[in-house]
Amino acid sequence: MKILLSSFQCCPDQGSELGNGWHWAGALADCGHHVTVLTQSEFRKEILAKRPKNVDFHFIEISSSRMSRFSQLLGTYDYYVRWQDAALRHAEMQPQQYDVVHHVAWGSLHLGSMLWRLPVPLVYGPIGGGQTAPSNYWRYFGRDWPAEMLRTASTGSLLKLHSRSRETIQNSAVTLVTNSATAAACDRLGAADVRYMLAEGLTRDWLVDARSQPTGIPVVLWIGRLLPRKAPTIALQAFAELRRAMHARLVVAGDGPLYGQVRTTVERLGIAEDVQLLGRVPWDDVKCLYDSASVLLFTSLRDSSGAQFLEALSRGLPAVALDHHGIGDVDVGPAALKVALPQRSRDLPGRLASALQTILCDQEWERRSAAGVNWAAEHVWPAKAATATQIYREIVRR
Repeated sequence: MKILLSSFQCCPDQGSELGNGWHWAGALADCGHHVTVLTQSEFRKEILAKRPKNVDFHFIEISSSRMSRFSQLLGTYDYYVRWQDAALRHAEMQPQQYDVVHHVAWGSLHLGSMLWRLPVPLVYGPIGGGQTAPSNYWRYFGRDWPAEMLRTASTGSLLKLHSRSRETIQNSAVTLVTNSATAAACDRLGAADVRYMLAEGLTRDWLVDARSQPTGIPVVLWIGRLLPRKAPTIALQAFAELRRAMHARLVVAGDGPLYGQVRTTVERLGIAEDVQLLGRVPWDDVKCLYDSASVLLFTSLRDSSGAQFLEALSRGLPAVALDHHGIGDVDVGPAALKVALPQRSRDLPGRLASALQTILCDQEWERRSAAGVNWAAEHVWPAKAATATQIYREIVRR
């Protein structure tokens, strides 16, 4: 089949949205499809150096946003909206006829895709965005809480007023969602066909055999952008609680606007000797972090699902995570202990510490490791592309 893939961000050898777009293109081509990718030109050099067979890349270039002078966030969104419009114009001018259009990045409920206007069926997603942060945890957002409240409102009663989101959902043949909250939001908008799929995927080389529990001082790993919604402060508080009960180390990998706050909190909690702040880690070194850790701690207060969660389990690393949003919707068996959000936010660090101690001390580590690898194996890119192929054939017949 001839697939038009919309991937605003796309780059080889990267994680998150950048890597997702690249892997979708390659995996679909490996299924025998001819794939045309619409993407921005930022990573043209990297893409052309590694371009897979049966994939054509069309680089959509537009001018930078004037809104960036006032707000980086508004500038980014303005740029993306104008890029979508340019991508539609480009696709309409091409003589190439496609069987299916598939929008994969950005995977957002709120921002839509103008490619539904093309005379071929659209698969939209996987998308997140229907999830909202718990209001009783507002302290962890600090000055960002007003913006978070605005986002929550735009996901609730105001969502139907967002024409790009509404029209995209209503005109998609299939909408792929990463969590139940986003599924519910799509239903409210009038989606015709909503199905679940993780936004993230894995290449086969991420999968390992079940591991033996590491010896020596246990290492708790937290990895991700240091953003309010990722709640790194909760991780530090939980580790401080754990450290009172047993000897352990915490490794924090990632950078972001909360880096200074994280350093200050480490000092205030008196755990500096046992905490290592790595900053941003090159993508090629991420596997080593998972392989050398004893447990992953995932504390996002708002997340579609969580690439780090999938990556850790694929390396046989058990996890402790919050039992909500995308991670709350998946069944990984004993591979992870999910901690429900207590009504009082001050109770959460202690509960996370208790879950960490359980994984480190209950003699079930190897069983958890095996369960994690088995679950992660279901989400390799060839499997995702095969599922997408079944959807394409179904909607073309329909």
